[in-house]
Amino acid sequence: MNQAALNLYLVRHGETEANVDIALHLTKADHAMRLTARGRTQAVNAGAALARRLATEREAEGAAFGSIRLWHSPYYRARETAGLILKALAGSIDPAQGMISYREEPFLMEQKSGLQDGLTDEEFATAYPDAAAYYARHIQYNGRIYAISPMGESRMDVVVRVKHVFGTIIDDYRTHGIRHVILVNHGATLRACVMGWMRYSPEWLDAEKNPGNCWIRHLHGARASGYVDGGYIHGEGAPLGNPGATQRMLPDAGEIFMLRPDRPGTIVPHGVKVEGL
Repeated sequence: MNQAALNLYLVRHGETEANVDIALHLTKADHAMRLTARGRTQAVNAGAALARRLATEREAEGAAFGSIRLWHSPYYRARETAGLILKALAGSIDPAQGMISYREEPFLMEQKSGLQDGLTDEEFATAYPDAAAYYARHIQYNGRIYAISPMGESRMDVVVRVKHVFGTIIDDYRTHGIRHVILVNHGATLRACVMGWMRYSPEWLDAEKNPGNCWIRHLHGARASGYVDGGYIHGEGAPLGNPGATQRMLPDAGEIFMLRPDRPGTIVPHGVKVEGL
């Protein structure tokens, strides 16, 4: 018997004060950044969209619906966004019924930028010329996804750490019937989750643009039938329902080749050559 689908809803936090003024990073820790009034509105709207969608599915599926769990990054902006989403969910699904739960997860924090945090490329090069030169060399010879920001992380580091969360999600799904999982995190982290879950190539992550604030990406399916990337389903300016819409051309894409993916729906970055058996 086929197991009912698992639904993952990946949500970037709402607009923050640092999204409006990057210089704030120079005087305030990244984890402490707060949502703006617009960011809170975005989170309320994202919560309402999820509440409507899940309430409709619950009505259609009855007892097979299972339950909902929200995971969020420990950064303050993710906590604020998660809290507003939970309030919206509680408005349509009574939390007293035990169908909604939530957890904080450190592995979902934002990519650590190290010395470059809060600086433009030009400011970084001026303030830390040796570190900037090292980072540029790392990007040139190893690729951006593998390049470690001085005193920070590479994008691949983020992919590796978010995969620690996946086992818990699968176990909750199989053992406890938690079929609807909301992950409230950050731009780089969200993309790392998509790459890791869908097993996209490193080139996919390098080519994928950052999502907007409170964009929601939907991944769904089961191990037996495979998982589907539904793209973004909500967000101001989001390209709805097209998982390839935010891809950009990689530099020197024509020099890159990969084996043709043997899983339906896998995204090959624009310009990359593929070879099959």
